[in-house]
Amino acid sequence: MDQREYNSDEMYEGFEPDFEDMNDCLERDFDERYGDFDAMNDALNKGGEDVMVDLTDVFSTGMMFDTRDDLLKWARNVGRENGVVVVIFRSENATARPRTKTQLILGCERSGKYRPWKNPKPTRSTWSRKCECPFRLRGTPSNVGDGWYLHVICGVHNHELAKKLTGHAFLGRLSQEEKVVLGDMTKNMIKPRNILMTIKDHNVTTIRTYNRALIPTLSRPKNLMP
Repeated sequence: MDQREYNSDEMYEGFEPDFEDMNDCLERDFDERYGDFDAMNDALNKGGEDVMVDLTDVFSTGMMFDTRDDLLKWARNVGRENGVVVVIFRSENATARPRTKTQLILGCERSGKYRPWKNPKPTRSTWSRKCECPFRLRGTPSNVGDGWYLHVICGVHNHELAKKLTGHAFLGRLSQEEKVVLGDMTKNMIKPRNILMTIKDHNVTTIRTYNRALIPTLSRPKNLMP
């Protein structure tokens, strides 16, 4: 009996996995792929996308816009029609600092880079839509008159475009005009339900998105309303 057990152990000797060697291989592979925490986050946030979508022709226009707001509104409408959320990346005013030109830089909401939480021991995993999208537009005032022109710096997106933007939190935000209407109606003690329907008549979007936009605004003290 003892002899058979000895022979059985001898038979399978050498087939036991070397866990230390496996662990070393995994650590080396991890270090090669993700040299640091930021690189790992970049790879996770990009989600393995290898996409190039060129919308240069879509945003190229020779129009002269009357105001900066008209230019911004046009760019956002065109972006919405093509599954892109256009945001203000940077705004500069020549009167604010010397050697600065008045210009408006627009970009995709997915531009920029994910910044990990400063806490060295995060309590939960995070995900970001940021994927360093290079898409950029530049709005500049006309040299003659008060008009504005739009120029395409880079019309390429490095991610898939949204198939639909219905209910998007950014697009559902209240405009400045809607905030004024909201303030006036709140001061006149109009019910929130009627305020919601009045604002929705001016801009078609989902009820759920408007509810999210209205709740924090309606909760402010009346003396702080616009």
